[in-house]
Amino acid sequence: MTVDAILDPLDRRIVAALQVNGRAGWRRIASVLDVPERTVAARGAELLRERRVRMTGLTLLPGGGVLDSSLASVRCVSGMNRMTATAAASRPGSVFTYLTTGDTDCVFELMNERSRSLSVLLDEIPGLPGASGIETATILKLYKGTHQWLPGILSDEQVDALRDQEQGWEPTGSVELAPLSREEQEIARVLAADGRATIEELARATALSPASARRRLAHLQESGRLFDRAVVEPTALGFPVEAILRIRTFPGRTESVARRLARVPEVRYLAFTTGRHQLFVDIACVDHGALADFLMRADWTEDAVEVDTSIVLQALKRSGVRMDS
Repeated sequence: MTVDAILDPLDRRIVAALQVNGRAGWRRIASVLDVPERTVAARGAELLRERRVRMTGLTLLPGGGVLDSSLASVRCVSGMNRMTATAAASRPGSVFTYLTTGDTDCVFELMNERSRSLSVLLDEIPGLPGASGIETATILKLYKGTHQWLPGILSDEQVDALRDQEQGWEPTGSVELAPLSREEQEIARVLAADGRATIEELARATALSPASARRRLAHLQESGRLFDRAVVEPTALGFPVEAILRIRTFPGRTESVARRLARVPEVRYLAFTTGRHQLFVDIACVDHGALADFLMRADWTEDAVEVDTSIVLQALKRSGVRMDS
């Protein structure tokens, strides 16, 4: 429900190309889209300048340690929703932060080093201004991350032509990560601010040769420590209705439901969690009718005991990027 204009067809295709490969050159994107390079370069630069799409690199625990991934659902004191969500989005370990309808007023994902989990979950999160009640759940398995959301704007052939490699799964739960080197942390810092920073810019920032900077970047991507993200409001791509689903399944049917949901193009994010509801889903639809149709589909609801649905009113943070600034 975030107010934002839908991009025109060509701009949507350019953004969709960046979702597949955020570091692809304009010439390559133009060739795949069969559009003049000058047009694609001008349109792409304007989309980035206007922040209709933001390119970033998401890094997990650059200092190393055991990764804990949690989802926090917050009920707020009346009138304090925005303040609470802003405080949640301001946390450096938060990945996304949404204001939502329903029993939960704000939901956010948080990644932190396990040694800090006790303090974060028992002291820091309950201390958010305006929070009247908090439920937390640990992410046990990630079936689909937002960096894998391809909304069907490009054909399979175009996606294959743009993709250099499939980005690895984001590690979740009890994964021990080695600390990044000084040069790797600097690469991550530069790409967090500008995901399309050139190899030459990375080389200057790290005092490495361009060849060494390229190898370090490739290693970060291949090892699942750095994820390219084209951060965009779903509305801009023609999906103005975004919703959060919390699904409780029949015993033994969670995996089956998750695998069916992961194949749905509209599903942006899908995680298996602890708590009353086993599956947490972020879905974007073209309208409320499409959302209603999805919620009544028998192919996955037949194994669901309970489905709690909330509409996303506003995203304050996506993929570690503040959307309200």
